[in-house]
Amino acid sequence: MAYQIAKEIGAMATTLCGKLDAIILTGGVAYNKRITNWISEYVGFIAPIELVPGEDEMLALAQGALRVVEGKEIAKIYENEVKF
Repeated sequence: MAYQIAKEIGAMATTLCGKLDAIILTGGVAYNKRITNWISEYVGFIAPIELVPGEDEMLALAQGALRVVEGKEIAKIYENEVKF
């Protein structure tokens, strides 16, 4: 998993021409020192590594629903199913 994360960070850094202020590792993976240290060894030369542990997905979903309920945002309704 750490290897794949490092590859993806490298790919994304390339699309930004290496102009990154920081690489931020979030979610549950940021709690795992072994994984974050390994990732840092491989991509730390690109930009400083910042850790923001925690799973905030449910909070983000709740905040989005609240914005719709309060009329601050319009709910997106996807009518057509995309076939692959």
